[in-house]
Formats: sequence, C-alpha cells, structure tokens
Amino acid sequence: MSQPQDWEDFRHCIRLTRSIFGQPAFDPFRGKEIQPGIDVQSDEELDTFISEHVESAYHPCGTCKIGRPDDPMAVVDPECRVIGVDSLRVVDSSIFPRIPNGNLNGPSIMVGEKGADHILGRAPLPKDNRAPWINPRWKTSDR
Repeated sequence: MSQPQDWEDFRHCIRLTRSIFGQPAFDPFRGKEIQPGIDVQSDEELDTFISEHVESAYHPCGTCKIGRPDDPMAVVDPECRVIGVDSLRVVDSSIFPRIPNGNLNGPSIMVGEKGADHILGRAPLPKDNRAPWINPRWKTSDR
C-alpha cells in the first residue's frame, strides 16, 4: 500500500466484489455484508477500513534456484535433485522461477506432479511453447 494506485486498486476490488455479489443470482445465498460493512462507502471510509484490517497474503516461494551443478547459486537441477546431496529432491513452491500471480496451491500441486514423474522415471510431456492467452483489455476490464 505504498503507492496511491494501491489504494485505488483496493477500493476498486471492494466495489467490484460488492457488484458481483449484488447480482440477483446471489439473492438466495447472500446475507448482510460482513466486512467492510454496507455503511462503509466513501473513498475515505474504505481507506480507513483498509488501513485497519487488511493484511498481506504473501506466500514465499522461489528460494531454491534451478540450475546447472556448476552454478554456485543453483540449489536443484532441472529434475529437482538437490545439487551435491544424494537421494534428496525439492518438489515444492521453493523451486518456482517466478512468483505466480495468484495462490500457490495449484502451481505447487503441478510441481509435485512433475517431481513425481522425475522420481518415477516417467518421460516428460512434449514441449509446448504456446503463449498463454491474455485478455487484450486486461488493463481496463474486470470481466
């Protein structure tokens, strides 16, 4: 929350969530708003709520670099084996080369599956370098 845009984005997120859950499809399931509460509406009120209640959901990852055995910064090789240690692998989010844009659970499961394939000696899937789809309006569209 170190930049004004952080505050604007967070207020937008709260208002967008209210808009989504305000749809008629949620009528049978929706109760009263718990937080920040329906009385909190203005930018100033939302900022006060944010400053008093919001906390980080930081998930550390990427602490074990994948690389070659001659790379002094590398911890594991491309098959998740700990360099310089026999019969030990790291198969979790610590080997992520980049921080994911969301929760670590799904990518961690994928790494576990890939590591299990290495441990079991299964052949890797064929390479696929297709670019992921990105909404061309990602800067301006929520949906």
